[in-house]
Amino acid sequence: MPTDHGDALAELVGLLAECSAGTGRLALVSGGLTSGKTELLQRFQLHAAASGALLLTATGAPAERPLQAGVIDQLFHGAGLPPEIADRVSHLITPIAATVNESGADVQSIHHSHVRPVHELCQILLELSRERPVVLCVDDVQFADSSSLQFILYLRRRMRAGRVLVVLTEWQQPQPTLPLFHVELTRRPHHRIRLAPLSECGIAELLRDRVPDPDALAPAWHTLSGGNPMLVRALVEDLEAGHETGPDQVGPAFKHAVLECLHRWEAGLLEVARAIAVLGEERTPVLLGRLAGTTPEAVEQAVDVLTPPACCSTVVSATRRGPAILDSTPGAERVRLHARAAELLYQRRAAAVVADHLVAAGPVASGWPVAVLRIAAEQALMGDDVAAAVRYLEPALPAVEPDERLGVTSVLVRALWRVNPAAAVVHMEPLHEAMWAGGLRGRDAMTVVHHALWIGDEATAVRALAVLDQNPGMLDAQSAAELRIVCQWFHGLDQATAVATDVVADADPWVAAAQAIGTFWTAEFHPDAIASAEHILRSCRLGDMSLEVVLTALLILVHSGHPDRAERWCDRLTAEAVRGGAVTWQSILEVVRADIALRRGEVVVAAARAETALALLPHQGWGLSIGYPLAVLLEANTALNRHRVIADVMRLRVPDAMFATAAGLRYLHARGNGNLAVGRVLAAISDFQNCGTRMREWGVDLPVLAPWRCGLAQANLTLGRPEAARELISEQMLLPAGDRRTRRGAAGPRRRGRARRATRAAARGRAAPAAGG
Repeated sequence: MPTDHGDALAELVGLLAECSAGTGRLALVSGGLTSGKTELLQRFQLHAAASGALLLTATGAPAERPLQAGVIDQLFHGAGLPPEIADRVSHLITPIAATVNESGADVQSIHHSHVRPVHELCQILLELSRERPVVLCVDDVQFADSSSLQFILYLRRRMRAGRVLVVLTEWQQPQPTLPLFHVELTRRPHHRIRLAPLSECGIAELLRDRVPDPDALAPAWHTLSGGNPMLVRALVEDLEAGHETGPDQVGPAFKHAVLECLHRWEAGLLEVARAIAVLGEERTPVLLGRLAGTTPEAVEQAVDVLTPPACCSTVVSATRRGPAILDSTPGAERVRLHARAAELLYQRRAAAVVADHLVAAGPVASGWPVAVLRIAAEQALMGDDVAAAVRYLEPALPAVEPDERLGVTSVLVRALWRVNPAAAVVHMEPLHEAMWAGGLRGRDAMTVVHHALWIGDEATAVRALAVLDQNPGMLDAQSAAELRIVCQWFHGLDQATAVATDVVADADPWVAAAQAIGTFWTAEFHPDAIASAEHILRSCRLGDMSLEVVLTALLILVHSGHPDRAERWCDRLTAEAVRGGAVTWQSILEVVRADIALRRGEVVVAAARAETALALLPHQGWGLSIGYPLAVLLEANTALNRHRVIADVMRLRVPDAMFATAAGLRYLHARGNGNLAVGRVLAAISDFQNCGTRMREWGVDLPVLAPWRCGLAQANLTLGRPEAARELISEQMLLPAGDRRTRRGAAGPRRRGRARRATRAAARGRAAPAAGG
């Protein structure tokens, strides 16, 4: 039955009392790796020294095992003996130390030339025990040399009547390392202490006077340390250094302590531990043996050592999780291990498993590694794990063969776009070259136009659209329909007409649905637009459809009187984007949610969500679409009369090309309201007029997008021009209302309410209260 540390210490103290009374005693303390044997022995040694006993200590080490009399030398030379006795001991040890011994040998018959020196050394101890008790402690006795083991056995047979206490500690293993020594040692009465890890109470007691509220910390630290005192002290050291600790996070002192536990064992254990950390769940005895450079049998023995109860669960979990082991592994060795693991697992395991090792190994070689990384990336994208796809493709690209470079690049660009569109810029050149040569098809061709529009590269977008116009076969029906909506999103109807397709809408339901939702940007709102929007959202899968198509479908629901349905779709798509790490989708969907909250009058929520969206994606990653979140943020803070925030937002730099986009129109209108709210009336008039001019030129003069006339009317009222204001409101009220079955109307409840307020104010000849949106 394993013994608690406190009980074990009490038992050793009791044996010392019996020894002091004149009876020799021997205690054999065993425990698994990191069970705290050394800690227990040190605590007992302090007690023995304080009691007045003569203390002789030594520690076995694998590296010193071939050195004869190494442990004997430690015992006597550290005991503080009188000079005459120390000289006598030194002369006795010298001939034993000169003997050559095979490394790893168990006890043998004592060499005939050593019998007298060993006998005299034992006699010296027995003589010393007449003056005071002698306590002889050997830690890690399994690493002692054979001469020292013979000395212990020789003393064991003669100390019964002497005041001598021998305390030995050893690792608890499935099979004893010194079977002959054990047989001889335990033939006579002895005390065996199988050490259990510290309990929670034991840890609390160990922490007493070292940390505040040790009783509260003890349960969590017991889980982390497995009850090992050395690891508990390491946790204290990390705590004092300000490092956080938890189930999946430990500090440097703790990692170092785990490694120290492994280093104290034979060298092969660390190699196997590293192999376990590298292979993780893919480990088998055969694979571990090949990676660690040993046999499956040796691996199984090492795993037995690393498995409870031979080893505390903390070291096992730290080994399997890897960081504590691999962080301390030299870089070159870590690279070699991962590269070798990839070779061992190739054609045996899933591509992603091999790919992870290839990435960790560093520079990727051409050939099968690139093929594995590409397959793993495509599988990751199918599973919506965008970050993994990027992680696999980026190191593969430098090593890819020329005929495969375009395919790898196109997949990488689409993956990067979902994480941060700005990051894809550096990889676009191969796609541009293939586009000009007419070598791209379908989604790859659309990607070139889409990316150029997103970042505001007008020259590339125009050239790519010209290529598509001259080669209609480069786009399939769905890609052509999607690209028309993308063009509408950025630059209105005129540019969208350049995307040609020979497919008739009636022959392709997807094209029909896309054409229906495309009428969102026209006054002739298609009656089937709402149903088509729902069909598209139901069929949407991240990466298989352009973000602008999804956004258009969502905004149709929002502006047609179905914001709750739009919000449910946002929630579902956001959850999917979060799971896949598609940050671009997360950020844009968060803006739509903010827009929905704004139109409900939940302006505080709208402002918070707009800020969240902007924080998710780097500023440059938004491209020309940055106007959308900034517009919602401005409108919400204008409604809240947060003048300082309005001023801060308007100071943010935006791309000049943004003002030639639909998002730029929304931003101009919102900035006009912001300028009006802070009293910059002339600047507001400029924004509203600029917005109106662009909307009329593009054929998208829709109140649902930006009711600029209401803002301009308010600005005129502020300047004392009621007639101009009334004329603008009259124009606003006469705009087409659209299909009433959609409940879309000219502007929605908030827009119409604002128009009515402006009308009443114009009739009274004074400015209406400022309001966002």
